[in-house]
Amino acid sequence: MKDKILSITLICIIVLKIADLNADVADEASLTHLIQESILILISSGLFIFLIFDIRQRSNNAKELKAELAASSEREQKVTAELQKSKQHFLKAIQAQFDVWGLTPSEKEVAMFLLRGLTLSEIAEMRSTSEKTIRHHASAVYRKADCKGRHELAALFLENLI
Repeated sequence: MKDKILSITLICIIVLKIADLNADVADEASLTHLIQESILILISSGLFIFLIFDIRQRSNNAKELKAELAASSEREQKVTAELQKSKQHFLKAIQAQFDVWGLTPSEKEVAMFLLRGLTLSEIAEMRSTSEKTIRHHASAVYRKADCKGRHELAALFLENLI
């Protein structure tokens, strides 16, 4: 918007200065005054041309940035989709390993919460059971997975990713 205002203002100045110069030539004004008027017209015209080129350059830059943003957004969507697929495969692999270990449905749910980093009390609250019951399920998971605790359980899955 400000570019349009500047452009229109410069055009008005140029037109008015040209009209003033014509009047001065008709009135046979001094050569110094005519030179001053001509210089102001040249400066105003130069600024107008510079402004037009600047507007065009910024417009081209904006188009390039929009294209880059669109490409980046497309790449992000592809990466997000790939991550979703990987996450689903990883979760299926975890569930398959739970099946190999022979975990009960309750133990599987507790194991998933443990892998997500929830505390025993948080798991108990989410499942509306006592912390003692969750501790019992967690112990069964660790025993069946042949590991000593939550960190070893998580390491069993993370080692395969690395």
